[in-house]
Amino acid sequence: MVTVTAETAVSSSVEETWTALGRRHTYFYFPGITPTSPRGGGPLAHALDLPIVDRQEQTTTLSVGRAGRNGRRERRFTLRGDLVTIAGRWQLEPGDAGVRVRLTLDYEIAPGLKTQAVNTLRSRSPLPIRTDADAIMSRAVDEFFETRFAEQAAAYCEALRARLEARSA
Repeated sequence: MVTVTAETAVSSSVEETWTALGRRHTYFYFPGITPTSPRGGGPLAHALDLPIVDRQEQTTTLSVGRAGRNGRRERRFTLRGDLVTIAGRWQLEPGDAGVRVRLTLDYEIAPGLKTQAVNTLRSRSPLPIRTDADAIMSRAVDEFFETRFAEQAAAYCEALRARLEARSA
């Protein structure tokens, strides 16, 4: 599992942000996500822009929920697919000029996709075919994926911030 976090501040109220994060269409701004039906219901198409492997596509299901921890509000969501499953948590903290929003994403990568990435990296590497190279390649793939996932989390936070700021204006 790979975990990444990103955060942003929005000038909306906690209630406005909480409500926005409870709406299904808010998750259509996640990198690579597109609704498969005109009304946005049902499964979603998810184009995975990953390093090392070619562009992958999967169908995902979205579930959105809520939780409270340590007196904080949290929105939770899951994008579940065959190749990658993403479990996300939004934590909201009120501030002087709005809300601090922190996004934590846990990525579960299917073993087949990880193997494909390791084999692709191995084919480009001068390292020996087996032995310790497998562990090195596996760690390298994890680091490549983590970097890309962190970029996507930051992009998603910025898309959310821009959307909420546009609605407030």
